[in-house]
Amino acid sequence: MNSELLSIVRPKSFNDYFGQHQIVNELKVYIYSAKKQKTCLDHVLLIGPSGMGKTSLAYVLSEEMKCKIRVINAPMIDTIQDLVEILASIKENEIFFIDEIHRLDKKIEEILYSVMDDYIINLTYKSEEKTKIISIKLPKFTLIGATTLEGYLSVPLRDRFAIKFHFEPYTEEDLKNILLSSAPKFNVIFENEEAPKFFVKRVKNNPRILNNLLKRLADYCLYLDKNAANLELLKDFFSFIKINEFGLTIFDLNIIKTLYEVFQSEPVSLESLASVLNENVINLKENYEPYLVTIGIIARTRRGRMLTKKGQEFYYKFIK
Repeated sequence: MNSELLSIVRPKSFNDYFGQHQIVNELKVYIYSAKKQKTCLDHVLLIGPSGMGKTSLAYVLSEEMKCKIRVINAPMIDTIQDLVEILASIKENEIFFIDEIHRLDKKIEEILYSVMDDYIINLTYKSEEKTKIISIKLPKFTLIGATTLEGYLSVPLRDRFAIKFHFEPYTEEDLKNILLSSAPKFNVIFENEEAPKFFVKRVKNNPRILNNLLKRLADYCLYLDKNAANLELLKDFFSFIKINEFGLTIFDLNIIKTLYEVFQSEPVSLESLASVLNENVINLKENYEPYLVTIGIIARTRRGRMLTKKGQEFYYKFIK
């Protein structure tokens, strides 16, 4: 989702943030406590598939805590110096948000240990004569990490987050609320209650996908010079962009087809599957595989990925 679209749909407070009710309720308690004690929020780890609202929640936290937030994607922190420069500029009680934190280089990650524990940067300088350790004291701040792959986090890093949340699948009601909240921002009107229900069934339970598709629907309505979207228009729209009743795209269907026809429904490594599909492994793992696993089409096994019985039946019914 581009930055312009994000600025339009991103929630500003808990009142605008739909779904993840348990997480929100807990955070309200922790924020209240932090404010009462006039301190920063404890470090927070957000775990869940891409597009589930982790970054949006971090921004909401900054609004609720009345503090600034600094956002960076982990792969952009190339060197220890990059991290030190960011940390050295952080002010008291600010939020430092690291997306895809599981992709941090291990040497850079180790710098965070003393930072998270004691708000100190410990740097080691080696020369021919001796080794010198320099410690830099930092103001207290909140580190928020977001990850799609919790298992890739080292135990020492994961355990330093006092607050950990696993994002739960969104209900259709939550998704409908997000849709109805975002729709006016794109000048989209739904003619009746059935239209939003039809729409949210095709977004893979994912708010980011929902908002992306809503923007495409706004373009489609504008092109047709339509003021409102009814069921007939939505059916034409999803047929036009090639998304089926399960929310699956042409590429999703190609994954299923490849697993059945090329690998004969036998287990296969993600790397081999990505190679045949000519796709990036990380993109396949983070953006496509989770939903296919969630709906029972693909299974992760010790020997690799494979079609489930449901996946094979799906192939025969909708692809072959």
